[in-house]
Amino acid sequence: MLNKTGVLLAVPDEAACILANTVYNWQKDANGLYRSPVKNLILSVCGIGKANAAFALGQMSAEVSEVIMFGTSAGLNPEKTGALYLCTEFAEYDMDATGLGLPAGITPFSGMQSPIISNADPATVQHIQEICRTENLPLRTGRAMSGDCFLNNPDIAEAKAGQFAAQLADMESAAAAKICALRKKPFCAVRYVSDYADRNTASDWQKNVKIAAECFERILINL
Repeated sequence: MLNKTGVLLAVPDEAACILANTVYNWQKDANGLYRSPVKNLILSVCGIGKANAAFALGQMSAEVSEVIMFGTSAGLNPEKTGALYLCTEFAEYDMDATGLGLPAGITPFSGMQSPIISNADPATVQHIQEICRTENLPLRTGRAMSGDCFLNNPDIAEAKAGQFAAQLADMESAAAAKICALRKKPFCAVRYVSDYADRNTASDWQKNVKIAAECFERILINL
Protein backbone atom coordinates (compact mmCIF):
# COMPACT_ATOMS: atom_id res chain seq x y z
CA MET A 1 0.00 0.00 0.00
CA LEU A 2 1.38 3.40 -0.98
CA ASN A 3 1.69 5.84 1.87
CA LYS A 4 4.28 8.33 0.68
CA THR A 5 3.36 11.90 -0.18
CA GLY A 6 4.91 13.57 -3.20
CA VAL A 7 5.98 17.18 -2.80
CA LEU A 8 6.68 19.51 -5.72
CA LEU A 9 8.39 22.88 -5.69
CA ALA A 10 9.57 24.61 -8.83
CA VAL A 11 12.79 26.34 -7.76
CA PRO A 12 15.42 26.00 -5.00
CA ASP A 13 14.50 29.33 -3.40
CA GLU A 14 11.00 28.03 -2.66
CA ALA A 15 12.37 24.78 -1.19
CA ALA A 16 15.22 26.33 0.79
CA CYS A 17 13.74 26.16 4.30
CA ILE A 18 12.27 22.70 3.80
CA LEU A 19 15.57 21.24 2.58
CA ALA A 20 17.52 23.01 5.33
CA ASN A 21 15.50 21.38 8.10
CA THR A 22 17.48 18.39 9.37
CA VAL A 23 14.40 16.81 10.96
CA TYR A 24 13.44 15.38 7.56
CA ASN A 25 16.80 13.60 7.15
CA TRP A 26 16.67 14.24 3.40
CA GLN A 27 18.47 11.73 1.20
CA LYS A 28 19.03 12.71 -2.43
CA ASP A 29 18.81 9.84 -4.89
CA ALA A 30 20.40 9.34 -8.30
CA ASN A 31 17.43 10.98 -10.05
CA GLY A 32 17.68 14.15 -7.99
CA LEU A 33 14.66 13.36 -5.82
CA TYR A 34 14.84 14.11 -2.11
CA ARG A 35 13.52 11.36 0.15
CA SER A 36 12.55 11.70 3.80
CA PRO A 37 12.30 8.33 5.54
CA VAL A 38 11.19 10.16 8.68
CA LYS A 39 8.13 11.81 7.11
CA ASN A 40 7.48 9.42 4.19
CA LEU A 41 7.98 12.18 1.64
CA ILE A 42 9.44 12.29 -1.86
CA LEU A 43 10.29 15.84 -2.90
CA SER A 44 11.24 17.23 -6.28
CA VAL A 45 12.58 20.69 -7.08
CA CYS A 46 11.20 20.21 -10.54
CA GLY A 47 12.10 23.39 -12.41
CA ILE A 48 9.88 26.01 -14.00
CA GLY A 49 7.09 25.18 -16.40
CA LYS A 50 4.46 22.57 -17.09
CA ALA A 51 6.76 20.06 -18.79
CA ASN A 52 9.17 20.02 -15.84
CA ALA A 53 6.32 19.49 -13.39
CA ALA A 54 4.97 16.62 -15.48
CA PHE A 55 8.43 15.03 -15.74
CA ALA A 56 8.90 15.19 -11.96
CA LEU A 57 5.55 13.53 -11.40
CA GLY A 58 6.57 10.79 -13.79
CA GLN A 59 9.60 10.13 -11.61
CA MET A 60 7.66 9.79 -8.37
CA SER A 61 4.08 8.84 -9.22
CA ALA A 62 4.53 5.08 -8.88
CA GLU A 63 5.63 5.54 -5.27
CA VAL A 64 3.27 8.19 -3.91
CA SER A 65 -0.40 8.13 -2.96
CA GLU A 66 -0.98 11.88 -3.27
CA VAL A 67 0.88 15.05 -4.29
CA ILE A 68 1.08 18.51 -2.77
CA MET A 69 2.71 21.43 -4.56
CA PHE A 70 4.15 24.46 -2.80
CA GLY A 71 5.11 27.56 -4.72
CA THR A 72 4.87 31.26 -5.37
CA SER A 73 2.21 32.78 -7.59
CA ALA A 74 1.18 36.02 -9.16
CA GLY A 75 -1.90 37.49 -7.58
CA LEU A 76 -4.68 38.46 -9.92
CA ASN A 77 -6.46 41.59 -8.70
CA PRO A 78 -7.61 42.01 -5.92
CA GLU A 79 -5.36 39.35 -4.34
CA LYS A 80 -2.59 40.95 -2.30
CA THR A 81 1.11 40.17 -1.97
CA GLY A 82 1.68 38.03 1.10
CA ALA A 83 -1.61 36.13 0.86
CA LEU A 84 -1.43 32.37 1.29
CA TYR A 85 -3.78 30.22 -0.76
CA LEU A 86 -4.83 26.60 -0.73
CA CYS A 87 -5.81 25.74 -4.28
CA THR A 88 -7.96 22.76 -5.21
CA GLU A 89 -9.01 23.93 -8.68
CA PHE A 90 -6.74 24.55 -11.64
CA ALA A 91 -6.89 25.53 -15.30
CA GLU A 92 -4.38 25.71 -18.15
CA TYR A 93 -4.84 29.23 -19.48
CA ASP A 94 -2.55 28.64 -22.47
CA MET A 95 -4.39 25.55 -23.72
CA ASP A 96 -6.41 27.03 -26.57
CA ALA A 97 -8.15 24.78 -29.07
CA THR A 98 -11.03 27.17 -29.66
CA GLY A 99 -10.29 26.84 -33.37
CA LEU A 100 -11.57 23.27 -33.06
CA GLY A 101 -14.73 24.44 -31.36
CA LEU A 102 -13.59 23.58 -27.84
CA PRO A 103 -13.75 25.90 -24.84
CA ALA A 104 -10.43 27.47 -23.82
CA GLY A 105 -8.52 25.29 -21.37
CA ILE A 106 -9.75 21.93 -22.68
CA THR A 107 -7.21 19.60 -24.26
CA PRO A 108 -8.45 18.09 -27.53
CA PHE A 109 -9.27 14.35 -27.51
CA SER A 110 -8.64 14.17 -23.75
CA GLY A 111 -12.19 13.49 -22.63
CA MET A 112 -12.17 16.64 -20.50
CA GLN A 113 -15.68 17.97 -19.89
CA SER A 114 -14.52 21.16 -18.19
CA PRO A 115 -11.37 23.30 -18.26
CA ILE A 116 -11.31 23.14 -14.44
CA ILE A 117 -9.18 20.33 -13.02
CA SER A 118 -9.98 19.32 -9.45
CA ASN A 119 -8.81 16.19 -7.65
CA ALA A 120 -8.04 17.16 -4.03
CA ASP A 121 -8.39 14.89 -1.01
CA PRO A 122 -10.84 16.57 1.40
CA ALA A 123 -8.98 15.13 4.40
CA THR A 124 -5.68 16.65 3.23
CA VAL A 125 -7.38 19.98 2.58
CA GLN A 126 -8.84 19.97 6.08
CA HIS A 127 -5.49 19.00 7.61
CA ILE A 128 -3.68 21.88 5.87
CA GLN A 129 -6.38 24.28 7.01
CA GLU A 130 -5.98 23.09 10.60
CA ILE A 131 -2.19 23.45 10.43
CA CYS A 132 -2.48 27.00 9.16
CA ARG A 133 -4.87 27.90 11.97
CA THR A 134 -2.48 26.44 14.54
CA GLU A 135 0.51 28.20 12.94
CA ASN A 136 -1.41 31.50 12.70
CA LEU A 137 -1.02 31.53 8.93
CA PRO A 138 -4.10 33.16 7.36
CA LEU A 139 -5.19 30.86 4.55
CA ARG A 140 -7.59 31.48 1.69
CA THR A 141 -8.95 29.10 -0.91
CA GLY A 142 -8.87 29.80 -4.61
CA ARG A 143 -8.32 28.69 -8.17
CA ALA A 144 -4.94 28.79 -9.90
CA MET A 145 -4.39 29.10 -13.63
CA SER A 146 -1.13 27.91 -15.16
CA GLY A 147 0.72 28.45 -18.40
CA ASP A 148 4.19 28.45 -19.90
CA CYS A 149 4.27 32.21 -19.96
CA PHE A 150 5.73 34.61 -17.40
CA LEU A 151 2.78 36.97 -17.05
CA ASN A 152 3.91 40.56 -16.69
CA ASN A 153 1.23 42.30 -18.73
CA PRO A 154 -1.67 43.31 -16.47
CA ASP A 155 -4.13 43.55 -19.35
CA ILE A 156 -3.48 39.98 -20.48
CA ALA A 157 -3.49 38.75 -16.89
CA GLU A 158 -6.83 40.41 -16.20
CA ALA A 159 -8.39 38.93 -19.32
CA LYS A 160 -7.17 35.42 -18.53
CA ALA A 161 -8.24 35.73 -14.88
CA GLY A 162 -11.74 36.67 -15.98
CA GLN A 163 -11.87 33.85 -18.52
CA PHE A 164 -11.01 31.18 -15.95
CA ALA A 165 -12.30 32.86 -12.75
CA ALA A 166 -8.83 32.46 -11.24
CA GLN A 167 -7.26 34.23 -8.29
CA LEU A 168 -3.67 33.16 -8.95
CA ALA A 169 -1.32 32.50 -11.85
CA ASP A 170 1.69 30.20 -11.95
CA MET A 171 3.55 28.02 -14.43
CA GLU A 172 3.19 24.46 -13.07
CA SER A 173 0.15 23.68 -10.90
CA ALA A 174 -2.45 22.90 -13.56
CA ALA A 175 -0.14 20.49 -15.36
CA ALA A 176 0.60 18.70 -12.10
CA ALA A 177 -3.11 18.57 -11.31
CA LYS A 178 -3.87 17.12 -14.75
CA ILE A 179 -1.25 14.36 -14.43
CA CYS A 180 -2.45 13.49 -10.93
CA ALA A 181 -6.05 13.31 -12.12
CA LEU A 182 -5.03 10.95 -14.91
CA ARG A 183 -3.13 8.79 -12.41
CA LYS A 184 -6.01 9.01 -9.89
CA LYS A 185 -3.83 10.60 -7.22
CA PRO A 186 -5.19 13.47 -5.12
CA PHE A 187 -3.53 16.83 -5.70
CA CYS A 188 -3.66 20.27 -4.11
CA ALA A 189 -1.34 23.27 -4.02
CA VAL A 190 -0.31 25.80 -1.41
CA ARG A 191 0.57 29.04 -3.17
CA TYR A 192 2.02 32.26 -1.75
CA VAL A 193 1.25 35.50 -3.60
CA SER A 194 4.72 36.91 -4.20
CA ASP A 195 3.93 39.43 -6.92
CA TYR A 196 1.35 40.77 -9.30
CA ALA A 197 1.24 39.87 -12.98
CA ASP A 198 2.69 43.23 -13.99
CA ARG A 199 5.98 44.81 -14.95
CA ASN A 200 7.32 44.68 -11.36
CA THR A 201 6.86 40.92 -11.12
CA ALA A 202 10.55 39.91 -11.16
CA SER A 203 11.72 42.32 -8.46
CA ASP A 204 8.70 41.63 -6.23
CA TRP A 205 9.30 37.87 -6.44
CA GLN A 206 12.89 38.20 -5.25
CA LYS A 207 11.76 40.12 -2.18
CA ASN A 208 8.98 37.74 -1.17
CA VAL A 209 10.19 34.24 -2.00
CA LYS A 210 12.12 33.91 1.29
CA ILE A 211 8.97 34.60 3.30
CA ALA A 212 7.10 32.12 1.15
CA ALA A 213 9.73 29.43 1.77
CA GLU A 214 9.34 29.86 5.53
CA CYS A 215 5.57 29.45 5.27
CA PHE A 216 5.91 26.29 3.21
CA GLU A 217 8.23 24.69 5.75
CA ARG A 218 5.88 25.51 8.65
CA ILE A 219 3.08 23.69 6.86
CA LEU A 220 4.97 20.65 5.55
CA ILE A 221 6.71 19.84 8.83
CA ASN A 222 3.29 19.45 10.45
CA LEU A 223 1.71 17.28 7.75
